[in-house]
Amino acid sequence: MNWKKAVRPLLLTVYYALLSMGSFSIALWLRFGGAFPMGVAPDARRLLIPFAVLSLVGFALSGLYRSLWRYAGTDTLAQITRGVTLSALALVVLRMVLRTTLIPWSVVPITWMVELVGLGASRLAWRSGRERASRSGAAAARRTIVLGATPTGVRLIQDMRRHAIGPERLTPAGLLDDDARLTGREIEGVRVLGTLADLPRVLEAGGAQVVLISDPELPARRVRELAAQCAAAGAALKTVPAPMTVGAGGTSLARIRDVRIEDLLGRQAVQIELGEVEGLVRGRSVLVTGAGGSIGSELSRQVAALAPATLVLLDRAENGLHYVHSELSQVHSGLALHARVGDIRDGEAMERLFARFAPALVLHAAAHKHVPLLETSPAEAALNNVLGTRVLMQCAERHGAAEFVLISTDKAVNPSSVMGASKRLCELLLQSRTGRSSTRFVAVRFGNVLGSEGSVIPLFQRQLARGGPLTVTDPEAMRYFMTIEESVRLVLQAAAMGAGGEVFLLDMGEPVRILDLARQLIQLAGLKEGEDVEITFTGLRPGEKLREELHSENEHARATRHPRIMTWDLAPADEAALLAGVSDLERAARAGDDAAVRAALHRLVPEYAEPAR
Repeated sequence: MNWKKAVRPLLLTVYYALLSMGSFSIALWLRFGGAFPMGVAPDARRLLIPFAVLSLVGFALSGLYRSLWRYAGTDTLAQITRGVTLSALALVVLRMVLRTTLIPWSVVPITWMVELVGLGASRLAWRSGRERASRSGAAAARRTIVLGATPTGVRLIQDMRRHAIGPERLTPAGLLDDDARLTGREIEGVRVLGTLADLPRVLEAGGAQVVLISDPELPARRVRELAAQCAAAGAALKTVPAPMTVGAGGTSLARIRDVRIEDLLGRQAVQIELGEVEGLVRGRSVLVTGAGGSIGSELSRQVAALAPATLVLLDRAENGLHYVHSELSQVHSGLALHARVGDIRDGEAMERLFARFAPALVLHAAAHKHVPLLETSPAEAALNNVLGTRVLMQCAERHGAAEFVLISTDKAVNPSSVMGASKRLCELLLQSRTGRSSTRFVAVRFGNVLGSEGSVIPLFQRQLARGGPLTVTDPEAMRYFMTIEESVRLVLQAAAMGAGGEVFLLDMGEPVRILDLARQLIQLAGLKEGEDVEITFTGLRPGEKLREELHSENEHARATRHPRIMTWDLAPADEAALLAGVSDLERAARAGDDAAVRAALHRLVPEYAEPAR
């Protein structure tokens, strides 16, 4: 049994009863100056106990028994005001019912005021005492600069005076805010030392071991600058969760964390039209291909949260499929969830799958994606990426799917690799059906996904764990990055917006040099380049570009109603000629003739140009 929980209500009852009776007595003393007229004392004794009992009821109704004194603040003041008002109303009722006419009405507002001051002062004194005791008992309080004099920043300062993060404690040493008018002012007793541009000066002055970002939407470019400044000064950089990850509990010290690589590459909160996206999914049968992969598994998670009637997970790699199926089975126990191991190139198997589940929405994420590997296996790229997509498209049309969404890539723009050319050909296949099919076909392009299987971030992290070196292809190599969560949210939004035939492009922010990324990962690990870890250059791999492109010269950008989604106006290819060319590609791929596969891709995708080797 928790004795604290059992004893606390009893102690509060005694305290509140004594306070209400004491407040009433003080009010009488103040009203009469200590000299009570004849008869007032007996009437006061008749009122005293009933008044205390009804005051306790009023305090309970106002929530004073539930609130914790250590968190006393403006909300607590509102509770106290409600409680003492109910107490004063009880005194009015008792005076009339018990007919204690010798007690003047002026005693009521005086009692209200004394109770308000007594309760408020005692709670604030308790909170202040707890904070002082907590600070004095902290063995290793780390002085912290808070970035942003925002409501979140103020709450973090308040929490620093109450809580610990594990064995350590943080204590506010100053604020920085881009509003220069605040410099020199004090907020919650903490001085505003300057703007964010003053951080190097403030850190150089010494005395701060931690820098805390209170704005989860601070642009990634600024976060990268702050990370470099903190690394140079030997200070830890922490942040609060982005809005998409903050739970109902709001922001508090318990939720802050070290800055991660995704904070350096993209922190824009993704806003979607939830009603429109729910309309795409809710109550419908949905098929996700490649459901065991990075993108496919996140698609499956977000779709499952939107209450589809049926969710079918398809992948030919059983391990990833097993993991995402197990996860979703536990989180969404009432969902009709089906996991199927299968190959999208197997036309008969796909026919059976579509006949059984009749998906209204197909989210096609299954693909071979590793550029260097596919340069040595072009036939496999053609069979899986192109012919597998064609099989799914044909099944979707035959079985009445309403929407078909292809997950494409920025490598499909002026492709320099077999992988990019194969994905561009998939886009052409979708566009060729525009206006000829009852199924609405759209494609969504985006760049590299943080943390996806085989991507550069996990590679660097494994290399760091081994002590290095970190391998970078070229000092000038640049890539666009997005988090998996934001990518998938925008994919679903684009799918809901598409009328058919569009190739959507997601706004991926600013490109990042891979070399800078490697250096920032070294800094986040608390290491130094050249001393603890080396960076080596290996040269561009087959099929790779120095810098990815967003669109070709033949593609014209068009804004959509969503600020982070664009679409490109592309002339659809002649379907008959395209299918004839794809048939030639299929014959070459099944024969294992890699040279013929490349030649077919060049004919079908004229902008495909292999880099000089």
